[in-house]
Amino acid sequence: MESTGEAYGYAKAYVEQQIEYAKLDIAERLSISISSAITAIVVIQLIFFVLGFLSFALGVYLSQRLGSYVQGFLIVGGIYLAITITIILLRRPLITNPVVSRIIKIFFEVQ
Repeated sequence: MESTGEAYGYAKAYVEQQIEYAKLDIAERLSISISSAITAIVVIQLIFFVLGFLSFALGVYLSQRLGSYVQGFLIVGGIYLAITITIILLRRPLITNPVVSRIIKIFFEVQ
């Protein structure tokens, strides 16, 4: 009877430790995911600022070369339209697949 009580105590302690380990593992993976997402958002925002200024500069440059602000900025808008259509058409291999792969790697990586 005494060994049954010990076995129960060991099993209970083991289960509690496994639950605690699982909580820590989930917390670690979530923190990695969240920090990666925040870093990506900050980098993307900075890229947008840079692209905004470069686009404006290109628009002004083209406007001076063509003699018309409308034509210069329409060309820049057309460039962005072409890029947008390309990204929409290739969104799965360019965006969806890498993001899903990264999340799966973070959450299911065996350590």
